[in-house]
Amino acid sequence: MESATRFRFILLAAVVMLSSCATTLDLDGALSVVPYRIEDDGRIVVEATVNGKGPFEFLLDTAASISAIFGDLSDQLSLQTIPGQVVRIRGVVASGEFSLLNVEHLTLGTETWDKPRLVSLPSDSAAADDLDGLLGVDFLARYAVFFSAGERVIRLYAPEFVARQSYRGWSSVPLTVRSISRDGPAIYVINIEIEGHAIPAVFDLGAGVNMINWKGARSLGIKRHLIEERQTIVGAVDTMTFIARLDAREVTTAGVRWRNESFAIADLEIFETLMIADQPTAILGAKLFTQRDFIIDYKRNRLLIKSGQQEVDREIVAAPD
Repeated sequence: MESATRFRFILLAAVVMLSSCATTLDLDGALSVVPYRIEDDGRIVVEATVNGKGPFEFLLDTAASISAIFGDLSDQLSLQTIPGQVVRIRGVVASGEFSLLNVEHLTLGTETWDKPRLVSLPSDSAAADDLDGLLGVDFLARYAVFFSAGERVIRLYAPEFVARQSYRGWSSVPLTVRSISRDGPAIYVINIEIEGHAIPAVFDLGAGVNMINWKGARSLGIKRHLIEERQTIVGAVDTMTFIARLDAREVTTAGVRWRNESFAIADLEIFETLMIADQPTAILGAKLFTQRDFIIDYKRNRLLIKSGQQEVDREIVAAPD
């Protein structure tokens, strides 16, 4: 019998239609301060209202180009689809076409998004088990987003507020924009090193686990472990199982170091979509980031990670050969 353990993993792509220095952000400059919780798999969830009702639970997903509401909430709120407005969703493990919803506004803290472009996703997906929807880059990139690990809050700032400053004590990690298609939306990639081997990795807070493709796993020369019980990657559109993992002693980027990180090994559809399946490629999930303060500065395409905080050093449990 397959393990009931499931790694939540949502990545969507819709194909349609330094002047001063600081060590901390000016907290009074935040447009909104929102508490968040971390699920067991490391994903970040916030509460938001839709058309003045709620609150409802939304996943924050930096690899989703379009935000979404799952069907049960759509039915509960009697939301109507927009005739003729269909979006093709390219997910981590599968793709599909889904309708856009007619929504008046979505509110996170004190920030309201009027006439949001939200897609309706089916509730029979395993991704919808504990969620009402997800907030993607189309919402997040309206701001500079500060994640406070100690306070467990997210602060939303005007993009210019963070973009015009540099911060002592923070590592600046470049975010490379990679388009899904010639005129389509984009996601963000970080250049990392796994035990000294350079590899591109999708920045995906919607993922509950780090991932690497088989080409990447083989190229690193690191011993791989078979998993006794198959485990499941849950995407927004479908699921898939994986049977092996890779344990890396060290992952680094721009002076930031993580120790003892595991990567599930699987060849995902999203790698084909991004046309990087023929090279070593990884996905960095939320667990990698939530033990440190970090800021997503979309305006300058950079990720600021607080230095001086304790290095993340996980204990890797030995797996059978």
